[in-house]
Amino acid sequence: MKIIIVGAGPVGCYTAQLLTRMGYKPIVLEEHSSVGKPVQCAGIVSSKLFSKTKSLISEEAIINRINGFSISSPWVEEFSINIPGIACIINREKFDINMGKDLDIRLDKRVSYIEKEKKQYCVKTVQGETFKADILIGADGPDSIVRNYMLENYSKNKSNINSKINYYFGMQYQIQLYEDYSNISDDLIQVFFDSNIPFFLWIIPESKEKLRVGVVAENAKNILDGFIKSKNIKGEIIDVIAGKIPMGFIPTYYNNIALVGDAACQIKPLTGGGLSYGIQSASLLADCIEEGHLSKYDQRWKRKFGKEIRFGLKARNIYENLDSKQRGKIFSLFKKNSHFIEQVVDFDNHSILFKEAFKNPQLLFDAGKLLGFYMEDMLK
Repeated sequence: MKIIIVGAGPVGCYTAQLLTRMGYKPIVLEEHSSVGKPVQCAGIVSSKLFSKTKSLISEEAIINRINGFSISSPWVEEFSINIPGIACIINREKFDINMGKDLDIRLDKRVSYIEKEKKQYCVKTVQGETFKADILIGADGPDSIVRNYMLENYSKNKSNINSKINYYFGMQYQIQLYEDYSNISDDLIQVFFDSNIPFFLWIIPESKEKLRVGVVAENAKNILDGFIKSKNIKGEIIDVIAGKIPMGFIPTYYNNIALVGDAACQIKPLTGGGLSYGIQSASLLADCIEEGHLSKYDQRWKRKFGKEIRFGLKARNIYENLDSKQRGKIFSLFKKNSHFIEQVVDFDNHSILFKEAFKNPQLLFDAGKLLGFYMEDMLK
């Protein structure tokens, strides 16, 4: 069986690693000249996720370990959520290179065209090469050409297809400090909310000498530059990463084509992170291929955390439609219940916090006063 995976990011490579262990020989097509570049994420992963992949990842890929978050906003005084060992800061380039070790990765192979030929797919590259596949896997990111091809054919044969995708834009600077930035601990991620941006700004400590500072917003560069100046962060910008974040809930399988990772919109809507759901989905995808039931893949991953994504999309829509006063009340509620949050929060599954909160009569009452008619949807 010929399997082609388009995209040698961590999710594509993890899928290939699992299939290789099962005895398959997948070919991974990567449009860039090396694995691990360009980096297009903040580089935060849950400790639980790292434990799942540690057989493939060296300790050198971990830059720092995180024990919580500091929350700042215009509405309430800064407060912290302290959870020892909740997350790891990784070197994404090393992480990706580790994931791709010993795989059959064909670099500089940008896919330009896909067509069906009898029972196989012909995957053509800009370089003029053609690869044939019995199974085609799209792990080619937010602008996936495999997704575009699959959904186009899916829509011809299925009615009521929901393929709407909303894109957000993120940017992050890596800053080598001229002097220590004393306003943040080296084991806490600092998060800044504002009424003018849909997500938040962040400061991620790699060490006392190096920070990652980023934001998800349309005019990200202007916001970042102004933020760094306002926080008096003095240093040299040694790297800039930028990328799109696709949000949606779409079909991810059709006629021996499967999508995984960003190509499948397997994203946490409240934070924009995608590694966790992508890695978990890769495992489910490999299992479906080994069992000979690839058609069950879409159903399986959506059964596992599809409700989580739907909840996140609903919560994001509600948050973006709140006015500044309402957002202020939300953060007052968060601060008031910070110890409760520390006990129940899950880095990858955000609905757990809300489910547990709804079991608390006082919290439910306070949230009801604040969210009003949104509560019915949230409870569902």
